[in-house]
Amino acid sequence: MSSLALSAATWAADPALLDLVMPDARVLAGVNVERILSSPFGKEIGSQIQTGSPELRQVLEQTGFNPTRDLKELLVASTGEGPRPPSLFLVRGSFDAAKFGSRIAGPRATTENYEGVQIMINAPQSGSSIAFPDNTLLIGGDLAEVRAAIHRRAHHTVLEARLASQIATLSARYDIWGISNVSLTELAARARKSNLQQLGDILQSIQRISGGVRFSPDVELAADVLTRNEKDAAGVRDALSFFSGLVAANQQNPSGLKPDAFKLSVDGRMVRIALTIPEEDLKKAYQMQMARMRAKAKPAAPASPRVADDGGLMIQSSDKDMGTVAVQPAKKN
Repeated sequence: MSSLALSAATWAADPALLDLVMPDARVLAGVNVERILSSPFGKEIGSQIQTGSPELRQVLEQTGFNPTRDLKELLVASTGEGPRPPSLFLVRGSFDAAKFGSRIAGPRATTENYEGVQIMINAPQSGSSIAFPDNTLLIGGDLAEVRAAIHRRAHHTVLEARLASQIATLSARYDIWGISNVSLTELAARARKSNLQQLGDILQSIQRISGGVRFSPDVELAADVLTRNEKDAAGVRDALSFFSGLVAANQQNPSGLKPDAFKLSVDGRMVRIALTIPEEDLKKAYQMQMARMRAKAKPAAPASPRVADDGGLMIQSSDKDMGTVAVQPAKKN
């Protein structure tokens, strides 16, 4: 095996996590947090977390969990069938189960022991649950799915060969990846109910979507959209072309995307989408957003009281607080 192939295999999705997904999973997504945090943009995010607000630091202390140090990989899986399809999320990292679990589950959580693993159930009516089979793995989702995943530790899932191959390719190439092998009929119906007929028609035509995002150091986003036929592919392309127009219109903006940043093509039934954002542009956008958030969070300086015409005091506050408060002067006897 070449060094390049070995490197790709090293960064592919954790097989131990894939062993726990439901055998009929048709929608999967993964995030390689460790690889993202090693990128220039990830390091910028990591430094912001380390120097975050006192509230954030308090949460990190209470849970004993620091995502920049303890979080490695996330995997989400679902059958994708029905209005509320069964779903499961798996997290690889380093956890203090007692601290982290109680914080997530909440004060009303109940517990049960299943095959030697304690499951925390967050409110009986919702059925959402989490479990820590060991201090490196978190399993979450519907109670039935969490139980099934625990059982599969000894009875590993064997995914369909084509799906397994797609996952291996996507997870090796991208830091954030996803694949959906189900049609978007449900989303199409919702769009039509919201009087978005054209969007509903586009969603109805899509049979499969796969792609991902890579930070290396520029941000590369790519997606392959498989439609029912070539006519549908042309329709999806035309619907997405407006984004290419926005890119072209924005090229005079120094911080905007370059004209060739967005690429759209059709290959038979397949629509291919590619977007590249230079590292510097992404960093500028992130810093601008963080500056806006800090400006919103900064409390307004208290206003100084002033003397009113009648000799009293006028204290001007914000509309969210007391507004304008008038303190009348003391009456003379």
